[in-house]
Amino acid sequence: KHKISIPMGIKNFTSIIISFLLRQGYRSFYLIKHIYIIPLILMIKRKLFGGMMKEKIENAFIQPITGIPLILLILFAIFMFIGKFIAQTVVDFTQGILFGTWYFNLIMGFGVHFIDPDSLLGCLLIGEYGLFTMIPIYLFGLLLPLVFSFYLVMIILEDSALFHRIAALAEKVLQLIGLSGQSAIPLILGFGCVTAALISTSSLSSRREKLITSVLLCIAVPCSAQLTILMVVASSLKIYYFLIYLGVVLTIFLSTGLLLNLFLPGETERVFLKIPPLTCPSLSRAIRKAIKQSGEFVMDAAPTFILGGVLMAVLNYTNSFLRIHDFFSPITAGLLHLPAEATDLFVLAIIKKDLGAAGLYSIISRDIMTQPQITVMLVVMTLFVPCFASVLVFFKEWGPFLTILVWIGSFVIAFAVGGAVSMFFP
Repeated sequence: KHKISIPMGIKNFTSIIISFLLRQGYRSFYLIKHIYIIPLILMIKRKLFGGMMKEKIENAFIQPITGIPLILLILFAIFMFIGKFIAQTVVDFTQGILFGTWYFNLIMGFGVHFIDPDSLLGCLLIGEYGLFTMIPIYLFGLLLPLVFSFYLVMIILEDSALFHRIAALAEKVLQLIGLSGQSAIPLILGFGCVTAALISTSSLSSRREKLITSVLLCIAVPCSAQLTILMVVASSLKIYYFLIYLGVVLTIFLSTGLLLNLFLPGETERVFLKIPPLTCPSLSRAIRKAIKQSGEFVMDAAPTFILGGVLMAVLNYTNSFLRIHDFFSPITAGLLHLPAEATDLFVLAIIKKDLGAAGLYSIISRDIMTQPQITVMLVVMTLFVPCFASVLVFFKEWGPFLTILVWIGSFVIAFAVGGAVSMFFP
């Protein structure tokens, strides 16, 4: 009850002692950093990326016996970093708490005083698919952390010259489907952005190889945002279901390539890749580039996300979803054995595939799908039609006939393969 007063002299003496300790601690950290830590890092760099050790590491990555296990180990580390740490720790906070709870409660608490949530304007702005509710939560809470982490990994692989070594190891497999090692670069870039990868196919030597690569990118290669979400969802599967998903997608990729190589006239010239030396990438530079590319992703994705949100809000307000569900129920419920909510994802994925993938993550987080259903959904979403931007790029290069053929073909392949996988499960 009584306030205890501390003499001013003791206060001043205490503050002097604390500031002295802080200064000494900073000086000690500065000395340790510059005398021990930095020289140690430089020594490790010299040992690993200079002289005989560098040659041994480079040769190990090029030789299939040692290179394939090393690449698989790196891919597993990437899967653990994105699929486990980013998805289960970072995204749980950004989507579940920061945007899903704090931001959502702020917007709803403020918005309901000015807008009727049951009106058309309310559905467009603060409804289930609203511009101020679903769009920011999906775009910033879910996709942005995943896309940033994926770009960071891709930039480190590119700056370290590991990309070219992966391409060199994949060359023999690519030859089976009529591609040279040069095609590996657009295919790998497709995991960042399929649209950009389609543009990069202009560097390929023959029009035949360019067509095969473009079709494979449109059918069986998911973009960065979609891939990261698929990785997150796949990480929740049991190993049995995960291997089925991976095996089915790889089978479709190779089968499509083999058929195109068989029926398209001509032969693909073999082009030898120039493999640059391994280097130690700069983490700070990689982070800056990842931030820049993530910003570009947000600017590119925001308009289509807004368009998708408006479309879904109007369909929800007019109860058109019921008619769409009834129309697609023979496919979703009858063929694929999926819940009715899956139809919403296909509508979103036609507009932009990563928007549909974000919806898939949201549905799965509510535990309304079984492991076999998740596996079927992953297969269908991976093989589903290319996004609108990719269709435009493909149309510009190959014309309307091939564009329509690829779009319809990917639609049929996705549902036919998804139905076959669904029949496999009891």
